[in-house]
Amino acid sequence: MKKVATAIGVSMLSPLIIGCVLGAYFYISTGQGQLFFQLLTTAISNAHIVGMVMALCVLPVYLFLYKRGKLSYSALTTTALLGGTAFTYLLAVSTGPILIANAVMSAFASALFLYSLRRQ
Repeated sequence: MKKVATAIGVSMLSPLIIGCVLGAYFYISTGQGQLFFQLLTTAISNAHIVGMVMALCVLPVYLFLYKRGKLSYSALTTTALLGGTAFTYLLAVSTGPILIANAVMSAFASALFLYSLRRQ
């Protein structure tokens, strides 16, 4: 269980990584430095959605599939994508780029979760 807790902690790096990548992309494409920090802070401020997706969607599905011996990485990533979209729609916004960014952050968080479990 300690490995799972560590993997969830590693998955919380997802908003920071996605915020930096999106910020760097838009900084390079538009040349506006303030846009980098705006995207980074927006991604970090939406980290609560990633945490809720990990706690309410990914972890229960992981434990269920692990107990059954049918662990599928695509099932966990799909669960994170759908959970990220649903929680963003319910709690933050209903349309726009933030919806997509939060879904990508959730999927990337589940990928970091699985990567961390495999490395341990």
